[in-house]
Amino acid sequence: MKCHISATIDDQLVKELRKMSNEEKRSFSNLIEIAIERLLRENPASAGLVTTAGRFTGKFNRAEIYEWNHR
Repeated sequence: MKCHISATIDDQLVKELRKMSNEEKRSFSNLIEIAIERLLRENPASAGLVTTAGRFTGKFNRAEIYEWNHR
């Protein structure tokens, strides 16, 4: 099953993808799907995930975290 998505992509990449799409006689969305599949295959999300047995025991305020991120 396929899903519709909306994404903002750099215009130069779009130009290159459209050119490649014409050259390879593939749909634009098919090229994007192939690129995403390759990215996921080559860079599994868990490969960069660092885990430890430790736990956070302190306290934090979500508002403070969001405030810090928007500075």
